[in-house]
Amino acid sequence: MTIRYGSSGLATAILFCSFAPAQSFSSGSTGSDGALTYLTPGTYNFDPKALGLNPAGDNIFNFTTINIAANVTLTLQNNYLRGKPVVWLATGNVTIAGSLVLDGASGANLSAAGSDWITQRAPTTPGPGGSAGGVGARPGSPAFPGLGPGGAPVQASPSCNSGGGGSFATVGQSIPAGATYGNIQTVPLVGGSGGSGGCVASTVTATDAAGGSGGAGGGAIRLVSTTSISVTGRISAQGGSGAIGRSGGTAGGGGSGGAINLIAPTITGGGLLIASGGGGSASGGGGYVLLNASTNTFTGSDTYAVLTLRPLIAPPLPTATTAPTVTITSVSGVSVPQPALGAFQTPDVTINSATAVTINIAATNVPVGTVVTLAIQSELGADQTITCNPLAGTPASSTATCSATFPTSVSLVLASASW
Repeated sequence: MTIRYGSSGLATAILFCSFAPAQSFSSGSTGSDGALTYLTPGTYNFDPKALGLNPAGDNIFNFTTINIAANVTLTLQNNYLRGKPVVWLATGNVTIAGSLVLDGASGANLSAAGSDWITQRAPTTPGPGGSAGGVGARPGSPAFPGLGPGGAPVQASPSCNSGGGGSFATVGQSIPAGATYGNIQTVPLVGGSGGSGGCVASTVTATDAAGGSGGAGGGAIRLVSTTSISVTGRISAQGGSGAIGRSGGTAGGGGSGGAINLIAPTITGGGLLIASGGGGSASGGGGYVLLNASTNTFTGSDTYAVLTLRPLIAPPLPTATTAPTVTITSVSGVSVPQPALGAFQTPDVTINSATAVTINIAATNVPVGTVVTLAIQSELGADQTITCNPLAGTPASSTATCSATFPTSVSLVLASASW
């Protein structure tokens, strides 16, 4: 069995500013994490655990300088970053000549998948701080909505519609639409929401029919330098695209774009800052891009952005009390590794039980009494939606239990909470 977990997410606008130089400005970085440097061309994954960084797990990194060279792609993945938005602080210059990627994942094209298509039918993984896209329907099992505060609902219609696009700063293409949320100040810092899965018409009888998964929401990052930020490459927090369905199933909707905030006395470059929604049967809404600077000569663009002005400000830093989390901690007494990878091919937990087992949930910064929902997709069984006991404890730390029976095979489990 494999475990995934989701958390609530909390917007695309680029904000250009040009003000008189500040008298004194500090990113707040202690420099304790040293220099973050990627100079050799290639694709890399930013894994704090492997790098020995940020044992506190708050995703606030204290660098001296940051240098992502041309022809380097550095990917920030949700699972390796605990599902939280990312804050990079630097005492010196920040240079992004390559690609810094926090995109939400697109769904797999099920119509082009082979005999193992069921293993590709899964919730899409968001960028860090974003929310997952919903899984498409199967005969007898409805589609799942997108997660997050702007997650696209399952399309309401007597006929079989495709999935809807998630919302964030702008409304995704969905009827009904998910709510817009967040603000241009990107406080709190949060990512985009997921698109909903496609459906399967009641007249479809193919046993392998399935709607496509919705795209996931883009992630969220705040980059702060005491001196300067140069972006000649790209920073991308794009929403994922909805997937094509299979054997009569319709496509999923796109996830909404995420959030990018750059703060420095001087911001330069002609690169790209991307927080647009993903495509699919319906496009996701745009996210937020905010530039805070005293001297801004940035000439790059994002065609999905809303342009406005903001001065240089002290960086708003998230604290342990601002980021809600919902985590599956154990299944049938077996501890779930953290972070859980959530992949059919590499199960996180193995159990041996033909009867119902207990699933333990832990949450932080979620109101007591909130009900956690588990969405379960199995290789050989029907989809399940399981309601857990209400969270008990304190808002800072609470727990709950659920009971579920898993068929013999591999299952994906996605936990979510709304309040």
